[in-house]
Amino acid sequence: MFSSFFKIIFTLVLVGICVAGETGVKENPLYVDPASKDFSTNQDLLDRLLSGPHGYFRFINIQFSSEICRRMGERLAEMPMLNLHGDAHLEQYAITDIGRGLTDYDDSSPGPGGLDLMRVGVSLHLLAKKNGWSASTDAVMNVFLNGYDKALKNPDSVADEPSLVKRIREGFEIDREGYFKWIASVMQPIEGGMKDSLNRALTSYVETKRAEEPDLPAKYFTVVESGILQMGIGSALDMKFLVRIAGKTDDPLDDVVLECKEVRDLSGIPCINSGSNSDPFRILLGQTRIAYSPFKHLGYFRAFGKTFWVHSWVDNYKELKIEKSFKSVAELKEVLYDVGIQLGRGHVKHIASPLDLQLRREQRRLLKEHSEKFKAVCAELAAETVAAWEQFVEAINKNTESSTEHRGGEDLKTVRSGEKRAEAVRP
Repeated sequence: MFSSFFKIIFTLVLVGICVAGETGVKENPLYVDPASKDFSTNQDLLDRLLSGPHGYFRFINIQFSSEICRRMGERLAEMPMLNLHGDAHLEQYAITDIGRGLTDYDDSSPGPGGLDLMRVGVSLHLLAKKNGWSASTDAVMNVFLNGYDKALKNPDSVADEPSLVKRIREGFEIDREGYFKWIASVMQPIEGGMKDSLNRALTSYVETKRAEEPDLPAKYFTVVESGILQMGIGSALDMKFLVRIAGKTDDPLDDVVLECKEVRDLSGIPCINSGSNSDPFRILLGQTRIAYSPFKHLGYFRAFGKTFWVHSWVDNYKELKIEKSFKSVAELKEVLYDVGIQLGRGHVKHIASPLDLQLRREQRRLLKEHSEKFKAVCAELAAETVAAWEQFVEAINKNTESSTEHRGGEDLKTVRSGEKRAEAVRP
């Protein structure tokens, strides 16, 4: 948690927000002024943003996508609306008990496929720079695009399971007692009145799931415990809840955990069909159409003036980390080929039936026409992301030092780029 001194930091940053404009320096469209966000209740989030450009990149998806829309407007306007993941990058690739591939569909919507391709491309550039593999970036990007094209040509295409996936899955184990202890540790207390409102709001979701899955026991969705969840990077400032339900039997070790996530406003991205932030179906359809293995118990409910989408958790869930998951460029190529296949299949799935073949051929034509431009802009946006992150870190450190001086030079912890952080990790 931030101490009150950190709140002074953001007040001081806010006072100085006009400085950059007075210098005449062109503003970086990917820069987020720390004063515009409230990090005071989420120290872990701030630490993750400060840890490196990719963490920052994960946080700025709406600004990033909006900039792609602006920069690539005419080219994207030619492209048909597809099933977008909306936040596709290498740390969204997860290995779970039920499968592998891109997860986390909060920003899924209909939109031009180039958005997903370019976000993956920038993620690749940042990973390559971090690991000293920049010389291989173009070759790896081609592998990704080849996988995408192959799946457009043949939607039944499959990729071999990457060796990295096999290695990570070998470390999985089922420890239900340990799992629920961890769930309790990340489930923050929720005020009584709010908990009652949440439980009442879940009624519509439960009624629908019982109708969809009538073979489940009547008490399956009975709420055992619920609480607030503060995890993630891109979704860290969204309202989220964890709800533990009874499951198939009275044995507490077969309980099921549901995550309920606020449907966020994507209206700041001009080249997608974001719908309204009360419509959960852009997310639910995106997951069912793109995910290799969608999570169970997908649904939604409305509460607190917001709409929440729901899915169940699994015991083992491991997201890739750009700085430590990959042992070689060869492993990176395997994963990105897999991602290309997944997006090539999912982008066009069920969206143009019975004209699927025409849509796939049109997307292949556009990919061939624009791929070199996409790759060039990915390199530019990666460099701008790094510059924006450096500016973000500088603003935090500068105003931390100013606040320390303001408080008479007390021995206060300074926020530093690359500082080791305590991170909640799913077991």
